[in-house]
Amino acid sequence: MIPTVRRWLGAALLVVVVIGVAVAVYSFRDRLLSNRDPHASMNTAPENQPAALEAAGPPRGDVTIDSQRQQLIGVRLAPVTRGPLSAVVRTTGTIRYDERRMADVNLKLDGWIRDLYVDYTGQLIAKDQPLFTLYSPDLLTTQNEYLLALKTRDQMQSSPVADAREYAERLVEAARQRLTLWDLPPEEIKTLEDTRKPRDVITFRSPVSGYVLEKQAVKGMRVMPGQTLYKVADLSVVWMEADVYEQDMPLARVGQGATITLDAYPGESFSGRAIYIYPFVEENTRTVKVRFQLANTRGRLKPGMFTNVEMHGAGGAGLSVPADAVLDSGKQQIVFVAQGEGNFTPRPVKIGRRLGDRIEIVSGVTEGEQVAVGATFFLDSESQLRAGLQNYESTGPTQSAAPSGPAPTITFRSASEPARTGENVFEVTVKDPSGHPLADADVVVQLFMPAMPTMNMPATRSEVTLAPAGAGRYRGPALVAVGGRWEVTVTVTKGGQRVGRKQFALLAR
Repeated sequence: MIPTVRRWLGAALLVVVVIGVAVAVYSFRDRLLSNRDPHASMNTAPENQPAALEAAGPPRGDVTIDSQRQQLIGVRLAPVTRGPLSAVVRTTGTIRYDERRMADVNLKLDGWIRDLYVDYTGQLIAKDQPLFTLYSPDLLTTQNEYLLALKTRDQMQSSPVADAREYAERLVEAARQRLTLWDLPPEEIKTLEDTRKPRDVITFRSPVSGYVLEKQAVKGMRVMPGQTLYKVADLSVVWMEADVYEQDMPLARVGQGATITLDAYPGESFSGRAIYIYPFVEENTRTVKVRFQLANTRGRLKPGMFTNVEMHGAGGAGLSVPADAVLDSGKQQIVFVAQGEGNFTPRPVKIGRRLGDRIEIVSGVTEGEQVAVGATFFLDSESQLRAGLQNYESTGPTQSAAPSGPAPTITFRSASEPARTGENVFEVTVKDPSGHPLADADVVVQLFMPAMPTMNMPATRSEVTLAPAGAGRYRGPALVAVGGRWEVTVTVTKGGQRVGRKQFALLAR
């Protein structure tokens, strides 16, 4: 029990410290920016700071974080990778009738229904199954005309006049065509020809197979031409219409497959194929409907069912990074590119689609570069703090701007590792761009620790000028007031011009 309590207390203390550091960083940055010379140029970007960063938002500078602190705040590294920009689109949908498999059963003549064989909604019927019998005076009259035409044709078979025989044949064909156009079943016409007796009622059959969706037919009812008697739908194939959001539209295409699950059948999945994408967006939901076709031979998929849809969309190839590597402020998107030895450079990027737990990068980084993942808001706050320190107007004499060209190599170390509270000896080595020691330079080391209001600690700052020690080395003592993490800024000037500046982190115990 005691070890568990200790672990919980340790975790709580860590959270308090991290929150305190973040509050202190932002409060110091606000004070720092408020103390800047109001007449200073607002267009001067810090050294090694892309102009695009300052133009689109607050200035940011390079960040140096030792491995121990990276582990403490949860910073990890991930490579920029190039590969297929595929994503899984998950959405919902609804089972619908296949509109191509629906039929309206009606008549083309007047009459009265005598017998009704399909008499309830939802009944499964087969093609050519009897639906009802109909009495129609017009149909009875036409049957008699047909029988009379048949009799006349038979009598004219022995006539020597060819035109008379041809005319009798045309009368038979005209009467038969009239019966056919009234949808009289072929077997009824055949029976009429064989028996040569008209029938007062005729049986009408279903033109399709399926389920009865609507039934208007009632026994004894008079029907009019075109009046709907039944609506029938074949459910052996159904549609499923899924709602795809606008940002996922490029991933949907005709012919694409999808995996469909339903709450009614847990643990089971159905396969569908996209056959149509609607040409408009629903204004209320900002979605586009994508129609899928599903086989339903067992009739388990019923129109109106709610479905869960999973589509695997392919969007070509490109660069991508983990989603939590991008710091999105709305106006700009930033990633922190690792430069090695705990150094991170903020870099603006242009993002594309969000692909699950990754984001497409259109421009700004190259394949293989390492970016910071996790705790990017801590890196961003410290980056802005570093930029503020670089823009801070010192009370000492003003130094001229650094000349353009390659920067020298600057290394910093403490004689005692790790540094201790109290007096420490620091050493800085400076080499020019060609790798030769830089002599006769002025090297200033500035130590800074931001305020920690939660611990009632004010900001601490000190500055020391190191003495030349030969071979490009500069050494000197400096006071470290308290233990903790110090921000170290090394500035190198020569001949009144600044030739280089670099920032380091110092952990004192």
